[in-house]
Amino acid sequence: MSDKFYRVITHKSNEFEIFDGSETLTVKARGKLKRDGEILVGDFVTVEEKNGEMVIKTVKKRENSLIRPAVANIDAIVLVVATQPKIDYFLVDKMIINCKRMGIECIICLNKSDLSREIFDELTAQYKNEVSAIVAVSALNNEQSELYPYIKDKLVCFAGQSGVGKSTLTNSISGTDREVGKVSEKIGRGKNTTTSASIIITPSGLWIIDTPGFSMLDVFEEDYRTLAGYYDEYVSLADGCKFHPCTHTSEPDCKVKRAVESGLLNKDRYERYLKIFEEQKIAYKNAVRR
Repeated sequence: MSDKFYRVITHKSNEFEIFDGSETLTVKARGKLKRDGEILVGDFVTVEEKNGEMVIKTVKKRENSLIRPAVANIDAIVLVVATQPKIDYFLVDKMIINCKRMGIECIICLNKSDLSREIFDELTAQYKNEVSAIVAVSALNNEQSELYPYIKDKLVCFAGQSGVGKSTLTNSISGTDREVGKVSEKIGRGKNTTTSASIIITPSGLWIIDTPGFSMLDVFEEDYRTLAGYYDEYVSLADGCKFHPCTHTSEPDCKVKRAVESGLLNKDRYERYLKIFEEQKIAYKNAVRR
């Protein structure tokens, strides 16, 4: 069989369902490829026949990968937020940072947008210069056409807090009928309903990774002094700072701090930046000690 590439769309135990755009195969992995973590949903693989069964031969080098959930070669992450549960802006900030670190496009999608215009305006004020797009949809009312141009011809993950409507949005776009969780009235949070990562291929050709529990990203352990480099608005002002590089925290004569004080930059987002900076500083120093 020729070494054409298939994409892994599901993984259960030692069996993988793979797809090349027209043909779907169920194959197995052997040898070192059989070990957990060697093959992820989203990987591109070649196959061969051995002892009468189809097995994975090679795995193409990944463009990127996530640990939780374990998926690979993501083109874009759609960060879904909603009026309920209340938006965790720290989560939004960290998602954007990690997308930039891994070279993954980030799109913010406000679901349940029929319930509040103010939240969309707030998201725009804070993130209009930091993500590819900010769109508003209502998955429950089957109104998500504004999102389509940003996810066409891409492998996309829907991420966000539990209860924001990721499964409802996936169902609405894909025409599937996955279980949908509800937001708990007692704690204001949702329950995750998806249990395993898989790729949904819609009739219109959209590729969506159904990701279980994809709401948090681990804090990364690179040098905390590089954090400002993931804030495009801060990078654009950094040349005006007295010190180079400037972390925009305790340094005097910092143009970023002046922009925050004057209202040019969002104060809430900057204050979260300071907290993430300290969090990263602790994580980095602990990692160095190990």
